[in-house]
Amino acid sequence: MLLSILVILGFLLPRLIPGSPLSFSADQIDVLNAMLPEETFNRFTDYYAPEQPLIKQFAGYLRHLARGDWGYSFHYGLAVREIVMSRVSLTLFLSLTSIVISTLIAVSLGTYLALKGSEYLEKGLLTLLLVLQTIPVFLLAILCRMLFAHHLGWFPAFGAYPLGMTPADAGFALHFLRHAILPIAVLILNTVPPVAVLTRNVVQKIKREPYVEAAYYFGIREKIIWLYYILLNSFPEILGRLNITFLYAIAGALFVEIIFSYPGMGTLMKVAVEARDYPLIQGIFLVTSIYSIAINMLFELLSIKLYPRLTKMT
Repeated sequence: MLLSILVILGFLLPRLIPGSPLSFSADQIDVLNAMLPEETFNRFTDYYAPEQPLIKQFAGYLRHLARGDWGYSFHYGLAVREIVMSRVSLTLFLSLTSIVISTLIAVSLGTYLALKGSEYLEKGLLTLLLVLQTIPVFLLAILCRMLFAHHLGWFPAFGAYPLGMTPADAGFALHFLRHAILPIAVLILNTVPPVAVLTRNVVQKIKREPYVEAAYYFGIREKIIWLYYILLNSFPEILGRLNITFLYAIAGALFVEIIFSYPGMGTLMKVAVEARDYPLIQGIFLVTSIYSIAINMLFELLSIKLYPRLTKMT
């Protein structure tokens, strides 16, 4: 259902935006012909049929979409699917890597603060986490780039690898990882605070439950109480809220890519918007939506899978 709505939005938005070539009426096609090279214009009119009624355009859009055909880019003169697929892997690398590392750090930190952290340490770390949480991701990216790339020179400031280097060149993997460290670090700094605070609050709430107090009363080992009575009972609620946090993290990855000129979906979207390349914007919107839905479904499935285990253990 949600995917159907997103497909409809992906079709309508480029046609409703003022000035979009996809919103041109039949008497404006000559203007479009003057805007585009002849080959691109012919390909455009054959594919999009902007002179046709909207319902016929939508039917054609669905037919092309069912075949995996996402249209053609005005700016690049290539198939949208080819362009998007060449960039999406880099965005997946940044966002998924940062999500995994952020989850491990944040859940561990939040659990430590709830179970073992001293009063002064807890206040200090919570203050730091709340301050980081208030900084927008694009501003955090700019500050980190200025400090660690321009001022200290520890990391490259732009790109995913040095200009002119190809994956076949020696040392490519090392350069690729070095270019990715700073963008990933920014995403981690942006994602850890809300997840750590969430984990701390949930674990503290579970720690006060009667069955946990009863476990302490009966002398069950503390490590068993932490693992089986507190942590495992905390995970469903944490996972249930993490999906929203990580959807924001995906959006943050697009902004970080723009700041660091990282050649993923974020910089591709920037180019598409500046060039008013609406078919390309439509393709980026579709892929980003599918990616976001997949992340949300993953967390939902993980949360559902945990409930039977908890039922047997508690």
